[in-house]
Parts: sequence; C-alpha cells; structure tokens
Amino acid sequence: MADRHGPLRTGRFVVEVGGVEVSGFQVVDLPARSTKVQEYREGSDSDRQRKLTGQTEYEDLTMVRGARKDDASLYDWRKAIEQGKMEEGRKDLAVVLQDENGEEAIRWEFTNAWPKRYEPPRLDATAEGGGVATESVTVVFDEMQRPE
Repeated sequence: MADRHGPLRTGRFVVEVGGVEVSGFQVVDLPARSTKVQEYREGSDSDRQRKLTGQTEYEDLTMVRGARKDDASLYDWRKAIEQGKMEEGRKDLAVVLQDENGEEAIRWEFTNAWPKRYEPPRLDATAEGGGVATESVTVVFDEMQRPE
C-alpha cells in the first residue's frame, strides 16, 4: 500500500490542451514563477534601500513526448502559430498530477498557452537499444494558476 501521507510521485500525470487530454508525455517541466524586485529609497534613507514587489514573471513550460506516426497535433499546433492563426493557436492548457489511484491531486492551469518552439525528434542510428523518438514543445502563456 502506498504512503498516503508522503509527497506525491512525479511519474503520474496527464496533460490537457484545449480541454482534450493529450497522451504520451514523458517529461513536463513546470515553469517557475518569480516576482521582480524594485529597489526604492526615500531621501532620508541614505544608507539603505527598500525592496518593493514588481511584475510577476513565468518561465516557459516544456513538454516532451514520444513521437507517433498518426499524431501530429504538437506540430500542427505550432504550425497554426507560424501561419498567424493566433486565435486557433492560443489554448488553455492544464497539467494534472495524479495520486497513486490515478485521481487528480494537483492541477496547474495555463491561460492562453501557445507553442513558441517545436522540436522534432533527434535521430541517432548509434543509440543503444534503438532509442525512442521524442518531440518537444516549449509553451508560453499569459497566466499560471494552481486552483484549490
């Protein structure tokens, strides 16, 4: 029986793009978020500065999955952006971490996400065991939320 009081395992997750579950992701690098620091000093504070909060910034979301013969959805999503179809290319995206029973444990939601980079598989005939062809997508977005 799994330890229900410990941290969640990283290997059970699903990705939803535009409300549709997209299978086969092997790695998802969730982005960090940080807030810029604005330094401020009043005229009477000659020996120190105060730190004020600035704009919140997000790093990019990166996802890697096995390439599939009959699924060009990541490539097509990026292609829509290249063709200037931003309404079609912007999608809400969610990454859902599951518990040991496959139930939703933590959900991260990304608003107006779109792929800024698509990377096709790196082919290598010398790889041990043949290797697995993977494709990756780097996604930018307007906002990241972790709903309760």
